[in-house]
Amino acid sequence: MMQDWKKVFSSSALAQSSIVMGLLNEKDIPAKTLNKQDSSYVFLGEVEVYVPAEYFEKAEALISTLDLR
Repeated sequence: MMQDWKKVFSSSALAQSSIVMGLLNEKDIPAKTLNKQDSSYVFLGEVEVYVPAEYFEKAEALISTLDLR
C-alpha cells in the first residue's frame, strides 16, 4: 500500500504527528499517519507521518521550520 511513501516524521506524541500531517495537507502535500503505539500503553511506540516519495524533500523542508518541542 505505502511502497512509494516515505517516512518524513515520527513522534511518540500523537498531537505532534497530527499537527505535522495537518500542515502538510494544508500545503497540498498528501500525508498519512501510521500509528504504531500500543493501544494499552500509548506512551510506548511512535506515530509516523508518511508522504509520497516525490514530496519528501518539500515536506522535510517544511517540517524543519516547525518548533516541535
